[in-house]
Amino acid sequence: MDDKNVSGEIYGMPSFVILRVADPAQSKSWYEMVLGFKHIFSMPGPRGIPLLVHLRWTKYADLLLQHQHDSDKTIEKGKGLTLNFAVTSGTVDELAERARQYGAAIVSEPKNQPWNARDFSVADPDGFILTFTKGPVDEWLEMDSIVKRNSGR
Repeated sequence: MDDKNVSGEIYGMPSFVILRVADPAQSKSWYEMVLGFKHIFSMPGPRGIPLLVHLRWTKYADLLLQHQHDSDKTIEKGKGLTLNFAVTSGTVDELAERARQYGAAIVSEPKNQPWNARDFSVADPDGFILTFTKGPVDEWLEMDSIVKRNSGR
């Protein structure tokens, strides 16, 4: 990850995700230690539990963690949803190894995809799936060639 793009700068975010989590402080620590996200700010809440935690992977790749209320605990979370983040520094394999060292649940090991990218997926403590991707694998390959290669032509 490129630290110059992860400053604590506050800007209008063109797109972001809010995840409802059981313990925002614990999830914040997990995202920072296991995956290298940077903490931007936390909004304090009652009983010392943050109402909202703002994390950043890289500029314009922000993630907000919101405390999940007891009434929300019956909601099935993350089904059919994957959050994707581009790896801008280092490799997908290095990030996967870092996650593995922290005992994170690897959902899919690093692999090259037919669309000319390499990625892996990991589950966070609340069961949300995050995919980290880097591409292109073959710099010289154009999209038309990728499509033809995958269609068997």
